[in-house]
Amino acid sequence: MKWDEKLKSHVQIPRYPVDVDLVEAMEIHFQEEIIMDILTKLPVRSLLRFKCVSKFWKTLICDPYFKGKHLNYAKDDPDSQKFLICQIYPKERISSIYSCPLSPVQLPEDVQKLDCSLNARPFADCCCDGLVFLFASDGLNKQYMLWNPSTRESIVLPHPEFSLSCCMYGLAYDAASDDYKILKIDVTSVGPEVFNEILALKSGSWKRVGKPSFRVLPVSCGVPSGRDCLAFIHGTFHWVGLSNYGSTIVSFNISNEVYGQIPLLERMRIYLKSYLENEVSVLGGLLCFYSTANYQGEGTLNLSVMRDYGIKESWTNLYTIRDTDLYSARPKYRFADGEMLLIFRHLNRISLGPIFGTSKGQYFGLWPQCDTSREGFTYTESLISPKLLT
Repeated sequence: MKWDEKLKSHVQIPRYPVDVDLVEAMEIHFQEEIIMDILTKLPVRSLLRFKCVSKFWKTLICDPYFKGKHLNYAKDDPDSQKFLICQIYPKERISSIYSCPLSPVQLPEDVQKLDCSLNARPFADCCCDGLVFLFASDGLNKQYMLWNPSTRESIVLPHPEFSLSCCMYGLAYDAASDDYKILKIDVTSVGPEVFNEILALKSGSWKRVGKPSFRVLPVSCGVPSGRDCLAFIHGTFHWVGLSNYGSTIVSFNISNEVYGQIPLLERMRIYLKSYLENEVSVLGGLLCFYSTANYQGEGTLNLSVMRDYGIKESWTNLYTIRDTDLYSARPKYRFADGEMLLIFRHLNRISLGPIFGTSKGQYFGLWPQCDTSREGFTYTESLISPKLLT
């Protein structure tokens, strides 16, 4: 039997003619899908370089769908989690911003000093999806900016209607309106005149939001490193509020702009009455409540997480840390092995500013040190462009 006859006997010949153009189109489609799948797993720095490979790659990397897919992967990728450090030098009237990997083991070459385009002294206030809300002041004027430290892109934001000296901010994505929003909470006002405002980037303007029953519990007002930003989870901002009837965790839904309260256990209410500092944050995807106090030379941090959001009984004590010199401690990140990154303030160096360390007592940070006010934020590297959000 000849070779071509053998081949015909083993290969089934299509009964109908094959659409060659369709096959080629499918091959191109599958190739593009494979390329996209590979690129979504690469760091931002590499993707910015790869935009020069070809017109197709540049178009793909700049596509909003690709940016969203890349962000979704990065949120679960430990290598894409970074730590942003802001240091203020009051005497020199300058500030510095650094970025480093969120890893218990650090190398000096991993620390990167970042520059932003603000003319005055910049300070980061909150982060979301790789975007950082910055404000700066030269003593007379204030500037507000939304900045992506991974791509260095930024936009200038409008000023709030009520420019107060002591505020808390929160930045979040509202899935219901497909919009990023910034909430500003007035810390100092008491009574009916509470100037809470929200900025939806697509609208480009601030507006007043409701009248909360609770004002913000004042802690270290005016000190950049004195408190956390607003805690955002489940489409809702959270903070510790205070009224004539006591303290609680206040919530604000950014979609329907409705205030609420989070139920607390009795021991947590005792903390609110007796501890010096009570705050909320998000830790490992869970709402976190923590309290610090120092009585008779013994400092204590109690930290609880809400494992089932909105369910009072799901509050679980996660950590209790005791240190004779501890004045305050705030959790910043929880590593995969359960170890925590915290920012500490100690009694013997209150005037020298806070330090970063782990729950196992290890020092964290290889950026240039100074005895100044400093703050740290966790963020996910992303390609989200602030310029395309307005």
